[in-house]
Formats: sequence, structure tokens, C-alpha cells
Amino acid sequence: MNNEPAIFFLRETDTYDGVMPNFFDTNKLAWVKKLENNWHIIHEEFKEYIEGQKDLEQSSINPPYLSDKSAWQNVYFYNFLWKKHGNCKRFPKTYALLKSIPHLTFAEVTCLKGNSKILPHIGETNVTMRGHLGLKIPAPLPTMGINVGGEAQGWREGKVLLFSDARRHHVWNDSSESRFVLVFDVMQEPYSSKKYWMCAQALSSLTIKTIDERFNFFTYLPNIFLLPVHYFISALWWLYLPLQNRIPFLP
Repeated sequence: MNNEPAIFFLRETDTYDGVMPNFFDTNKLAWVKKLENNWHIIHEEFKEYIEGQKDLEQSSINPPYLSDKSAWQNVYFYNFLWKKHGNCKRFPKTYALLKSIPHLTFAEVTCLKGNSKILPHIGETNVTMRGHLGLKIPAPLPTMGINVGGEAQGWREGKVLLFSDARRHHVWNDSSESRFVLVFDVMQEPYSSKKYWMCAQALSSLTIKTIDERFNFFTYLPNIFLLPVHYFISALWWLYLPLQNRIPFLP
């Protein structure tokens, strides 16, 4: 895996020109095989949702510029180590399997409804690899798929795709059925010794982009002023992340 300075994207218009590939090779990663060998555990725990008997309860607001608000539904377990305690308790078997993934920082089960899309966007940083584990894939490429940096791939049930979330990517589902995947981030080894600080900076980037999308507060703020704001918010997240498991009433 490539090593380069950590980058954090503070605006949706930022671009990434680094060395990370569009897609990573999963063949030499033992934890990928373990996840693929046990994917049915997640599928079984979400079976009622996958079969359409229940709708996923949205646990995070999607940016409205990326998709129709009813098209893309997410249930979070982690968001850059910010743990969603309630969902971990609701889906204990999935949570137990997730804990076996080394350097896991982000995890959610997502549903993309039929005839829907997620517009081109970037993540918050280059320090992680983003994974998609297929849970229900109604059709192959080109009917549905993901395009990362101009390279398109489709999903398969029980198989993992790993890609660079730093590169601009978009997703489409032109079938009539919903697509379900487990989305997760794994911090790359060169950055893992500072995982709390890396995740705090990524959460700060996400915070800034969310505020800017709603209030247009940071759009025209020069970087000389925006970077200290990013550092300050990062420090707050860095203080919070190690403490969250000690606060029993968190949702």
C-alpha cells in the first residue's frame, strides 16, 4: 500500500491528485476473506430489510445534493470511530463481525433504492480504504455499479470491493430493486498509529462540509482562516472519541 502525507478535504470542490489507486487488491488481505466467508451473518441479521419487510431507519442525514432523500438509506455503526451505540446493540452479530476487522474506522449498512443514483463526490481523507461488501445485488454492471476516478466496477453478493474514497466517485442503480451493501473504512497501516487524530481530522472535515452545505458559511473563507477552524474542531473530536464508550447514555 502506498504511503503519502495525510490529506483532509474541507470542501466538496477539493480534488485529490495523490498516488492511491482507484481500487485496491483484496487478494492478500486475510481479514477480507474472513468477512467474505461470514457475510451471511450480516445478511441474516438484516434479512427483513433486504427482503423489503422493513425499511432501514435513517440514522444519519445524507447531503441532499448527493441523492434524493428517500433513495439512499443508511444505518451507521461507526463514523470515523464515532460509535452509534444503539445500532451496535440492535445488530449484535454484525457488530461482533465488524470488530474483527483491523483498523476499522467506519461502518454502515446502506440501501440504494431502484432507479436511483448517488452523484459524484469525494470523502474526507486519503488515509483510509473504503470497502463495499455486497449483501443484495440485483444486477451486474452496467445496470448498477460504482465509478471511481473514471474506472467502473460492479458488486457481487458476498464479495468485497476496496477503493480510494479520496477519489471522486459515483454510484447508480438502474434496476427496479434495492441494492444493499455494507460500507466500511479501514485505516491504512502507515496512519494507524495515530488513528484517533486521523479520525478526529476526518470528522472535522465532515463537520465543516456539513455546515457549509447548510449555511454556506465556509465557502468563501480563505484557507488561512479555514485551517485553524479545522484544527480546533479536530481537537474537540480528538478529546471526545476516546471518552465515548464511558458515557452510558449515548444513543
